[in-house]
This record gives sequence, C-alpha cells and structure tokens, in this order.
Amino acid sequence: MLRSAGIEAWAIPAFEFVNYPPPITRDDGLLLLSHRGSKRYSQAALETFDKRDQWLAITGEGSPLHGEGVITTVGQERSPVHTASHTGAMVRLAQLAMALGSPPWKEEIGRLPDAIRAALALRPQVAQAMDRLNFGRVVHFVGGGPAYATALEGALKLREAAWVSTEGHELESILHGPLISLTAEDSAVLLAEPGASLERTLELAAALDEIGTPTLAVGSAAGRLPATAGLETPAVDELLAPMVNVVPLQYLALEVSRHLGVDADSFRKEGRYATAQTKFSL
Repeated sequence: MLRSAGIEAWAIPAFEFVNYPPPITRDDGLLLLSHRGSKRYSQAALETFDKRDQWLAITGEGSPLHGEGVITTVGQERSPVHTASHTGAMVRLAQLAMALGSPPWKEEIGRLPDAIRAALALRPQVAQAMDRLNFGRVVHFVGGGPAYATALEGALKLREAAWVSTEGHELESILHGPLISLTAEDSAVLLAEPGASLERTLELAAALDEIGTPTLAVGSAAGRLPATAGLETPAVDELLAPMVNVVPLQYLALEVSRHLGVDADSFRKEGRYATAQTKFSL
C-alpha cells in the first residue's frame, strides 16, 4: 500500500526485524503494527531502532506504546482473535499512504465504509457457503498480489477461532507444488479481484474444479470463478479490497467455530494447549 503511494516500504515480521535486521540507513524509518502494543518483539523492534524520531506505531487504544508517533485504531478487543483492530490497522495504513504520497486509489477510499457495510451484510450467505466446504481436512486460502495478505489473515482467523487446519498461499506458489497435495476432501478459499492476478486465479479455480476440491470464491470478481460457492463483495480498488474481503472471512471463522462447537474467543487455553502456551512468552 505504501509502495503504491511512491514510498519504498517492506514488510518484515517483528521477530525477524529484531534478530535478523536489514541494513538500516540514516534516512530509514520504522512503522510498527501491533494490536496490543505489549508483545515482546514489537517492543524490542522499537527499542532497537535507534532513530527515535523516525518511527510510527499503529496500535489499539490503551496500548502501552506512547509518544508522538503512536497512531491508535479501536478499543482493545477482549478476544485474542483480533478482527476489528486488524481492519482498523489497514485503514490507518491507507490514511498514512495518502498523507505521505498520492496513491492512484485515493479517490476511492471514501467508498470503503459503504463497501464494508455491504460485506457485513453477507453473513447469512457465509453461513450457507460454509455448508459447501469440508473442515475435517485442510482449508487452503489463496490470493495474489494484495489479496495474498487477505489469504494469510483468513487462514489465521479460521485456525484461531475454530482450530481448523488451514494454509495460506500466495497464488503463484500454490501452482508450483502444493496443488498436487490437494484432494476432493480438502477445501479452498480463493480471493478474486480484477487485476493482474485474476487470470491466474481463474486457472487455479479450473484446476481445483478438475480435482474436485470444493471452493469458495470471495471478492468482487467471485462470480467469474467456477467455484462451489461464492461471496461477491463490492468493487473497490484492488489495493483497498483486503479491507472489504477480510470481513466475510472473519465471519466464516466465527460460523465454523459455532458449527464445530468451539469457543472462538478461548484461544484453546485448556488442557495440553494451555500448558503448551506456558512454554513461551509473546
């Protein structure tokens, strides 16, 4: 998103930034994203960045992070399966990109509230689409370009909320090996938006149809895919679409958790899983 505004920017996990840092020049800056602002490596990233006046942090309200560079999103969510704060962070990134440059999508950002409202109204269709997928095996989420981030988030939410085995794939990479492991017992969620990735997404959908893998297409171009089920979202610029398309995937995680009788907000803190989580600190 920042690159679309003419800014040289790269995404790096906080753990990697702290332990395997890239070369940092005098003119570089740090933009930290942290839901709660309290995690070990998020704080370490700020501590190890020696240009104190050249950082920004996007975090939830009430975060322990403080200073002129702190930009807040929404109130702290009680559930560890963050949803609203994830969407809020993406909105803040878009606002920041417009403040720093002139992205080609800036005229469309005013359409986001209505587009997200329309995505929220898809919940009944999400419940219906859920019945067309298999959750006893692996659910594969796939997206190309900006939609890759949506695929990763969709896979993560379903894992966290419903304890279902998932994978998040970059569109091209799934064709170079992982595809041959999918069967008719697996399921796939394909992000479909007009843009450079759509033709390749259509090819993947055709391949999955041949294998017999049930597929759910999500996005403004969902109707163009030969999918088992589809959730068509309002059309916005491809770089803004992740803010819209993540909403039905969040609902999917919630509906599946209820279908499976799982407490979506528990983070599986019970039995061996509770003990396992005492073996490390976040």
